[in-house]
Amino acid sequence: MHTIGKIAVCMFVAAMATLSVFANGQADKPRTDGGSTITLKGYMQIDPADPQYAGHNAVMKAFAEKYPDIKLNIEYATGEAFHQKFQAMSASGQMPDIFTCYGGARSAYILEPGLVLDLNKAGYLTDSFKSGFNATTFTAQGSKGEIWMIPPSLAVCHTVYVNKKILKELGLTYPATYKDWVAQIPVIRKAGYYVCSMGNKDAWVVNSWLLSLFVDRLGGPEWFMNAAHGKKGASFTDKPFTDSLALIQQMVKDGLFSPGVNQMSNTEADQEFYQGKSVYLIDAGWRTSGMDSQLSTEMCNNIDMKVFPEIPGEIRHDTSTATTSEGFGISAALKGTPKADAAWKFLSFYAGKEGAAIRAQYGEVPTCSIDTSAIKMGIMQKKFAQFQKDHKMGYVFDSVMNGEGVTILNNDIQAMMLGNGDPQTIAQKYEKWVAQNDTNRE
Repeated sequence: MHTIGKIAVCMFVAAMATLSVFANGQADKPRTDGGSTITLKGYMQIDPADPQYAGHNAVMKAFAEKYPDIKLNIEYATGEAFHQKFQAMSASGQMPDIFTCYGGARSAYILEPGLVLDLNKAGYLTDSFKSGFNATTFTAQGSKGEIWMIPPSLAVCHTVYVNKKILKELGLTYPATYKDWVAQIPVIRKAGYYVCSMGNKDAWVVNSWLLSLFVDRLGGPEWFMNAAHGKKGASFTDKPFTDSLALIQQMVKDGLFSPGVNQMSNTEADQEFYQGKSVYLIDAGWRTSGMDSQLSTEMCNNIDMKVFPEIPGEIRHDTSTATTSEGFGISAALKGTPKADAAWKFLSFYAGKEGAAIRAQYGEVPTCSIDTSAIKMGIMQKKFAQFQKDHKMGYVFDSVMNGEGVTILNNDIQAMMLGNGDPQTIAQKYEKWVAQNDTNRE
């Protein structure tokens, strides 16, 4: 998120002033109107001095103004320091009331011991509340369907960006099928353009940008999770996975990528597209923030956001992929108490329509469905918000599978793209690694 430094500093000062007031009220105190003030202790992985968190600071200020009877005493930390201290806090029984929480292995040290309130079982996540969010927001975070936090945003990991101006110049339209896309290659090349840019230099890009999508289209979310956990006979030697690898190999053989795709960084691929050298760019949805800051209004207006065309054998259509951001959880020790209700007011305000509208003003595309017409957002950010409404999301491969194995897999895919290796051998090697090492199989 980008904002003017002066505004960020002002927001930080305001947030710190608010926090200092909160810190003075450790215990719940009677109000002059006869009610009581509830103080919630919090621990958050955020740096409020960082300009990118100006939206967070603004939401905190707005919450304090709306709920003067709920005081937030927040401690902030970032990076590994946050996790190290949180592990020590949880192990010693010093759990805060509200805290930054991930929906998976990163927060296992508080999730597995049952220290986080399941918002589903607590009755807070009503159908009415959930209907106001992107459906992916409430994908089960635990093996028994638990929801521990509300992700304020999504990391969308597949988009095909389209230069509409060039497409129109060539008399082409966005392809409906992969076959249609391949048919465009001679026309695009003859006109002197590259077909599609993608920066696959780092050993994670092809997995996040493409493999995740193909697995979702060809196997579907249920098959993927069964393969991940080794359930119902599913494995990564199955056809949905080998066909996904084969399609990546076919894209190289068909000449869809610009030259040097495996030696090109994300930045270089972006610039190739920005400079009008290629018609398409495969990248993540969050690239829109950089586009708004780097590109002209004319260029932004000429960019469409699409998803990969229909591929042979797909069982899911017109999907993208996304993983949820971290959110805020509530201590399970508060269950059934007024403090739990106060904590829910904070979570629902932050991730819900009021907080989402504030965060959107600072460049964030929220999971909560809001009317962005009256909100000052960048051209591409508005397109990104609509993109999330228009497309269902599948899993991002490396948000589920262990990183070490995914790195090995990505290296093998890169080698295959250079002509060394085949889908079946790569799939067998990866399945063997997963069966022996991946924690999803425990």
